[in-house]
Amino acid sequence: MKQFSVMSAAATAALMIPQAALSQTEVEVPPDGLRVRPTVRLLYDSNILRQNDDLVTAEQDDLRITPSVDVTYRRQFGLHRLTVIGSAGYDFHQRFEFLDRERVSLQADADLSVSGYCHVQPRARLNFAQSNLSDQGVVVGNTQRTQDYRVAVDCEKPYGFFPVAAMGYLNTSNSASSRRIFDIDTSTAMAGIGYSKASLGEIRATFQYERFRRPNADEAIAGLRDGAENYRAGILFRRAVAPRLSWQLGANYFKTKPRAPGIADFSGLGVEAQAVYTPSNRLSILLDVDRSSRNQSNTGATYIVQTDFSLRGNLKLGARSGLSIGGSYSRRSFKGELQLDTPLLRRSDRTRAVFAGYRYQLRSRLNAGAEIRHEWRTTAVDQFRYKSTSGLLFVGLDL
Repeated sequence: MKQFSVMSAAATAALMIPQAALSQTEVEVPPDGLRVRPTVRLLYDSNILRQNDDLVTAEQDDLRITPSVDVTYRRQFGLHRLTVIGSAGYDFHQRFEFLDRERVSLQADADLSVSGYCHVQPRARLNFAQSNLSDQGVVVGNTQRTQDYRVAVDCEKPYGFFPVAAMGYLNTSNSASSRRIFDIDTSTAMAGIGYSKASLGEIRATFQYERFRRPNADEAIAGLRDGAENYRAGILFRRAVAPRLSWQLGANYFKTKPRAPGIADFSGLGVEAQAVYTPSNRLSILLDVDRSSRNQSNTGATYIVQTDFSLRGNLKLGARSGLSIGGSYSRRSFKGELQLDTPLLRRSDRTRAVFAGYRYQLRSRLNAGAEIRHEWRTTAVDQFRYKSTSGLLFVGLDL
């Protein structure tokens, strides 16, 4: 069960990153040791500003070149394990040079065995990049900086009851003065109890509390008390049915209470489900479904109720090459919109995407690949509708 927990957590973390950013920073984790890989990525995007073609007639396409250094490190220290995945580079745009800025992604995880079955699992994640223009509603160069810190305690046993707990803090800040009003802080605490049995699998009952705050919004807008409290109680069931199939399914009840008196509370059913199916050594299929209440910095909503679906297949074509193909769907309902970018209410939007990628090992230390992606968004407000097709080429050398 522990192995599947790691796989599902990695898949969930990948989904939290915007897909455009994921293509720019995705690196593999080696079995052990240090790997340094200088990499150059070329991205062509037909609508890099995420504008509605019906409203804007000017050219929207651009070519972005990102030289970077990808680093992975993994080491076992007795019963403890440390994993670091990072990429640091700089975006150079051929047309829209005001978008030039750093692109940094770093995640460090540790698994510390403290006693018997108990493990302490700290995690730190940093992400610096141009903010998602499709959410801003206005075109402005802005570095969105995300800092995410979390520590979890897990005393999972092969049989019987065990406690689980976690605490976390996430801060998202913006470099542009016009976007600092959208800075947001999120604090999280979770506690629960689990039960494990070889013939049954693992089941966990948890309660989680989250607090959203926009500190600069309260200061900039007189009388505004932006932010919300989020409560969630649920059950998560995990099971490895066979060596080729592992899955987890969770259901929870969540309630979100905004601080501002004019914004309604929201409560509903949340879902989290992941499955990994490996019908052969060459093929794997990953499914991820999630529905929850959350916050996002530059959307300007007090909170968002979001539903995500993602399906991806990975096929190993040979000893040196691999193919991936998939799609995703996301629906967001905006609650308590601040209407700072536009006087119109979005209320909701839907984003769909399909993608395919190919990787090839040219030499023992030289890797290359390509990815193509088509994405489109529909919503009631013309300003936030768009469609985009992009192509990515990359080459990296292991030192």
